[in-house]
Amino acid sequence: MIEQDLAHMHQLLAEYHRRLAKQAVLDVVQQYHSDLAQRLADEAAQIPRRTAIVDRLQERERQIREDEQASSGPRSSS
Repeated sequence: MIEQDLAHMHQLLAEYHRRLAKQAVLDVVQQYHSDLAQRLADEAAQIPRRTAIVDRLQERERQIREDEQASSGPRSSS
């Protein structure tokens, strides 16, 4: 699942829980769905940022591996 799909899914879930909150009769149920909708919306907003962080970490790890391989170089056997 790509980042845009994941963010879209969270947005859809947030909208769904907002609708449930509006339909809820009990205050506690309304508050639950409102809170959940907000958490899902917040999560959707964070997905691109977190994806960028993971991409940078993976790139850094790849660079470290390449640097280690380059510094060790081919070893001569005598």
